[in-house]
Amino acid sequence: MDNIHYVINKNSLSTNAKLVERFLKGTIDLPNLNAKKGLLFSDVILEKFIDKEQKHNTQTLTVKEKRSIRTLSSGEQKKALLNYLIAQKPDFLILESPFESLDIDSVSNLKKSLIKLSSSITIIQIFSRREEILPTATHILEVKDDKIIDNIPLKEYTFKEHKFTFKGSIPKPITFYKNISNQLISLQNVTVSYDDRCILNNINWTIHKNEFWQLIGPNGSGKTTILSMIYGNNVKAYGQEVYLFGNKKGSGESVWEIKEKIGYFSPSILELFKRKITVEQMLISGFFDSIGLYQTPTTLQKKVVKEWMFLLGLENNSFQDLSTAKQRLVLIARAMIKHPPLLILDEPLTNLDDEGTAIVAVLINKIAQESNTTILFVSHRNIKELQPDFTFELTPTKEGSLGKIKK
Repeated sequence: MDNIHYVINKNSLSTNAKLVERFLKGTIDLPNLNAKKGLLFSDVILEKFIDKEQKHNTQTLTVKEKRSIRTLSSGEQKKALLNYLIAQKPDFLILESPFESLDIDSVSNLKKSLIKLSSSITIIQIFSRREEILPTATHILEVKDDKIIDNIPLKEYTFKEHKFTFKGSIPKPITFYKNISNQLISLQNVTVSYDDRCILNNINWTIHKNEFWQLIGPNGSGKTTILSMIYGNNVKAYGQEVYLFGNKKGSGESVWEIKEKIGYFSPSILELFKRKITVEQMLISGFFDSIGLYQTPTTLQKKVVKEWMFLLGLENNSFQDLSTAKQRLVLIARAMIKHPPLLILDEPLTNLDDEGTAIVAVLINKIAQESNTTILFVSHRNIKELQPDFTFELTPTKEGSLGKIKK
């Protein structure tokens, strides 16, 4: 019964993961696991080490490197945690979404380490997306109410295919923009450095009306820097050849005049919405670019919001009670509700499972096909469900990241 490794779909577990606790207590009746010592590899565990280091000024994961865990990349942090856990000599290791938020190279490196590790200890992998499953996995555990109801050889298991369509079309715009140039964004010979470290090296990139772009690159390659030059108030953009909607940045338009032409989504935007709010209120707030609803919407604005809710198949329930995927749908619709010239989607598919990824990707493709809004989709990995017209790829070098249009 050697070399048995299990996978569990994260969707089948409760939020407090009682089953994980049972694994760690050694009360699971499975080959190689009963009464055995196990450890958990997860982002929550990693965050505990990071917090402990900050509070007590002690280094546990990086004591040999003599540097703070916070100074490492996401991939390096996870590798340090893995090495620490292995040193404790567990009989098995539970991996909770180990590849989430990692770029392509970091996923590849961590996957190689885990495959090598699986020859000596049992691996239990909790996965969100099928593509994440380690090739060494042998069995899938079906779980209901935090109890294992079936143990199926992986080669005999049939995964559900997620095909999704929305009924109807994207609601028509009721907000109109004047004098929008065909060239929306242009970066010409842009180089950005921080503390003598070059982040971007001679970037040349132009985005036109009605195009669907994907910006891709590993963590730390400068994607956030580019976004902050377009959407934010990054002072590095001033004095360079950065053109937004036909005007050189810093030549007169305020940050707010630029932002009103841009719809923006990032998972971090959820941190701004702490109060209870309905789906309808969330969508209406997109007309006013507000966090909360402080103005009275017009009858026409209410009508458009109802159309979006119908398209998304949502009732006017509490936004906070929606699933993660449905919250993303609402927030993307909120960013799109004015049909802005440019829609920036910053990592909209992170932390989503296969079904959630499929649903959100279908909405993004639909917006691209049925509207005149230009889409800039930002990701650290390729998304097979998306259909961008062009991809701009950042590749890190010692002299800063280089950019090119990927064929």
